[in-house]
Amino acid sequence: MTPTTTPAQETIAAIARLLHHAARQAAREADADGPGSVLQLRSLGILLAAYDAADLVPRHLDPYRPRPPQSDVTELLLAAEHLARQVPATPATAGFSIVVVALGNLVREMAP
Repeated sequence: MTPTTTPAQETIAAIARLLHHAARQAAREADADGPGSVLQLRSLGILLAAYDAADLVPRHLDPYRPRPPQSDVTELLLAAEHLARQVPATPATAGFSIVVVALGNLVREMAP
């Protein structure tokens, strides 16, 4: 028997993927910048948001694959923020608000 998946769960899984890959890219960029890079803290913040989103994904969905087509950290965050607007506030999505708040803060931090 295949578990049923709601559109909101699939969207949250996609957000977790975007955030996971944004965190990995930000960590690579932080390594290139060297010790004390501001991106080190940002990559950790993105990673925490990715884990918060992944915790809301049912086990039968992969919150890490497939890899999204974007590779720019800001593009990945903006794509995740766009998707987050599509997730309804229901008892089934309880706990997602922490991801929404984190995304808003991360996008603001990445703005020039």
